[in-house]
Amino acid sequence: MFYKINNWLNSNKAITGLLLFLLAFTFLFWLGSAPTLSDPDSFYHAKMAELIGQKGVIKDFPYLPFTTLKDGYIDHHLLYHFYLAPFVIIFPPLVGAKIGHLLLAALMIWFFYHLLNQLKISGAIWYTIFLLFIEPFIFRISLVKAQPLSLLILFLGFYLIIRRRYWWLMALSFIYVWSYGGWFLIFVLAVIYVLVNSLEDAFLQSKQNWLLKIINFKQRRTDWSNKLYFFSFSLLKNIFSQQNLKLIFSVSGGLVLGLVINPYFPTNLEFYWIQVVKIALVNYQGVIGVGAEWYPYKTLDFFLNNLLPFSLSFVALAIFLNYHQKFDTTVKYALALFLIFVLVTIKARRNIEYLGPFALIFSALTFSRSLMIKEFRDDWQTFKKIINKNFFSNWYVKIWLAMLSAVLLAAVFYQMPYQAKKSLDRGLSYNYLKSASKYLTDNSEVGDIIFHSDWDEFPLLFYHNSKNYYIAGLDPTFMYLNNSELYQKWADITRGQRYKNMYDIIKNDFQAKYVLATLDHQEFIKNLDNNFYFAKVYSDNEAVIYKVL
Repeated sequence: MFYKINNWLNSNKAITGLLLFLLAFTFLFWLGSAPTLSDPDSFYHAKMAELIGQKGVIKDFPYLPFTTLKDGYIDHHLLYHFYLAPFVIIFPPLVGAKIGHLLLAALMIWFFYHLLNQLKISGAIWYTIFLLFIEPFIFRISLVKAQPLSLLILFLGFYLIIRRRYWWLMALSFIYVWSYGGWFLIFVLAVIYVLVNSLEDAFLQSKQNWLLKIINFKQRRTDWSNKLYFFSFSLLKNIFSQQNLKLIFSVSGGLVLGLVINPYFPTNLEFYWIQVVKIALVNYQGVIGVGAEWYPYKTLDFFLNNLLPFSLSFVALAIFLNYHQKFDTTVKYALALFLIFVLVTIKARRNIEYLGPFALIFSALTFSRSLMIKEFRDDWQTFKKIINKNFFSNWYVKIWLAMLSAVLLAAVFYQMPYQAKKSLDRGLSYNYLKSASKYLTDNSEVGDIIFHSDWDEFPLLFYHNSKNYYIAGLDPTFMYLNNSELYQKWADITRGQRYKNMYDIIKNDFQAKYVLATLDHQEFIKNLDNNFYFAKVYSDNEAVIYKVL
């Protein structure tokens, strides 16, 4: 029955793709069915889509006057917000943003399946379904953020790079700059391909196995030094070959055009210096409290969260190491990308959405290509005989192993989606801080500054009330780089560590009219209650608001 179903799916790829798209959307809709958003930035994306629907491209962003964004704001997810705009107009904004986002995520899943088919991978549908059970991956793509759009572009970029479609790569790179702040990733993909391809060509151009000669102490020094020189020369020649230069120039050219032919040029250059270098590469997590996604996983959590992709990729890696000379450049390129994304995910957990799919691409390519290797097929037959003899010669052993495998697989494939759903359900309610924001809207003037208790409250306050201005948001680095001394004052006050001259700082340094503190800042609230220069004017089960006298 399985083979009949599998053959039918493989014979009807268009229908299979449509069914997969519907399955992915239904599954993701179930995951995100609760009226919550698990990332505060999702409120910001919904609001920006709403503003774009009303005003077009947003260039003035006065809402964070104490950050670099006051004069250096750009919408680095511009096309994502344009895409969401019709949905937030047709539906209630947060509901519409989620529906539009989930459709985009389902489209990305469909394209992953299409990519595997283009790579001639047997069982592409099953690898794609497997992808839907990787818990950190489905959690991340369910957040109303631009990650599915970024993945969609990178999958297409991967295909265009290995096919060397230069003009299409230039156009795609241009679009990537307008779509996602991490646009430099496509340049990384191109550079890695050039390096892998050049290394392989350099090995082939070395007539003998020079590595063996290097470690063979019977050879004269001039022998291995000449081989090393020849290999290095070949490597450099291949890197700077016409084809590789065209590949790099097509991607970098598209990125440069995307930066220059841009509604935010030249402001975007300074913004991306902060976003890419200061925040992504340098990161100030040792100095200020940045978002949780910028911190690394604990070692055990890293392996447990990626148990499913690692279970396949480690087997694929073992096969690759045994038969590495038989695999083509595409497999080696996929391995290099998988290892790169392992490293960057170890550095910052926000990269987890790239690890799962690229682990599957490498695994699927390795398993499919290995079936074409005669030595592997012979070894596989021998291995199966050993397994059958030792584990499946007895019917009782077969039954117990089958039952144990079924229970373990069912537990894993049941647990992963439900764990993701639980995390998504525990997100922020659509109405979180809505009542407090309404009070501020009704009782404040346009442009009044609200001194709020944490930087990640900004997206919600901004969504519910774009009448007022705020202290910090989107990333605390923007405020820290603008004025580190002012940032420290704000951080000390909101943590409850500074209270003696609190009124003078809030009123004169920040010129705030109101103070909003969420209930998880009890020390801050205590200091406000004990200072008669702050009059409590509003409170509920989420936040307290004080008027600065």
